[in-house]
Amino acid sequence: MTSQSQSQTEIEFSKFDSNNEWNEVFQRLRNESSLTNMGEDFSTSQARDPENRRKNRYRDVSPYDHSRVFLLGENDYINASLIQVPEANRKYILTQGPLDHTMCDFWQMTWEQESRAVIMLNRVIEKGTLKCSQYWPLGAEHHHEEEMYFPECGLRVTLTGDQDFKHFTLRTLEIEKMETGAKREVLHFHYTTWPDFGVPSSPNAFLHFLHAVRQTGSLDPDVGPAIIHCSAGIGRSGTFCLVDSCLLMVEEKSTLDCVNVKDALIKMRYYRMGLIQTADQLRFSYQAIIHGSHTILSGHGLSVLEDTFSNNVEGNLPPPPPERVSSLPPAKPAHLPEEVLDLLDPSDTQPPPLPPKKNSPDEILPGGEKWGEEEEEEFDKLIDREEEGEGTEEEEENDPVKLAEERHRLREQRKQETMERIRQMKEKQKKSERCRPKVFFGPKLYFGLAILVGVAGVVIYKYFW
Repeated sequence: MTSQSQSQTEIEFSKFDSNNEWNEVFQRLRNESSLTNMGEDFSTSQARDPENRRKNRYRDVSPYDHSRVFLLGENDYINASLIQVPEANRKYILTQGPLDHTMCDFWQMTWEQESRAVIMLNRVIEKGTLKCSQYWPLGAEHHHEEEMYFPECGLRVTLTGDQDFKHFTLRTLEIEKMETGAKREVLHFHYTTWPDFGVPSSPNAFLHFLHAVRQTGSLDPDVGPAIIHCSAGIGRSGTFCLVDSCLLMVEEKSTLDCVNVKDALIKMRYYRMGLIQTADQLRFSYQAIIHGSHTILSGHGLSVLEDTFSNNVEGNLPPPPPERVSSLPPAKPAHLPEEVLDLLDPSDTQPPPLPPKKNSPDEILPGGEKWGEEEEEEFDKLIDREEEGEGTEEEEENDPVKLAEERHRLREQRKQETMERIRQMKEKQKKSERCRPKVFFGPKLYFGLAILVGVAGVVIYKYFW
């Protein structure tokens, strides 16, 4: 491909951008994918089985029976799909963010599939909503345990090292099979700046993250498929797989002309429904593929993007926080290649906030009344309205533990205020009902009296006149 000519991908991107057609293009792609994925071959009977429904985070996101991942044991179900891209010689496992009662299944799948990496593209809490359970140990630094034990599957997960970077955190985890004592190392790549239903701030930041994952060999065909998840395992996860596989095809063919983004996405949707959830995510995929392809074809490779990101995007970011004073430098993961660590510029951004504490399901309002669904809905509306103007990037630079505790305290305070407000409203309503004058004579009574008077008049007229 010469510099004067444009690939079909670039032509489509320019056309969709100039005509503002992304929503229409995305809807047509969804319709075409829905027509393609019809019939018995795309059943989701196992996901709809009564025994397995509680294992699904969302009712409308289920794995197809033909591509779902099987667990060993009596119940083999987990909401996870094996995605195959033979053109790029890639395999991925896409799954939902683990629930409290599916964390054991998640780690069992990681062990049985011999995956070398877990790629997490969401934060545990986003906009005050729990998107994923805390399925890995946080460590003593955050006043938590260094390990988690899952007796149902006989696995122990231990945190052996972590390192924070500008847009992601890299953790080194050790999985141990308690029955045999066998151990494996799993890398946990956690992208922390990708908003739900949104896109990263820059293709460069995302491509640098992708390059870091690639350099560890976690996506290579000679290891188990990497496990990729967001909250539902379709939006951000689908974007990651689409960009990675298309860029790999560009590397192998040395041209962007070999890539048809829409066809590639429809083929991937054969294995898991709903991959890429919004028009913005589709546009970002095009943008990242084009930008990454230019970098690859220029001969520099994706490793140069961190410097480019620093130069081009830094002016659009808020001022960085003051440097953390520490007597000891952060420890590097022991088993990563030095060239990978040299590419990654550590920063002081925080790991994801801790999950909120579980509240009692039977909360009581003042006066002895239960906190029901109506009050919960009204409270959520009030809280969401108040939180729309909050959550600045400056706040996200604070200590995550303190931030989580402060948010929990504010939420509990608002909840108490809201409960008191609802109680007062109910008392006011009851008082108004007691004070309302009772109506003793209705319209039917007046109508009957009118008829009686009329009849009396007729009788008097007949007999006395």
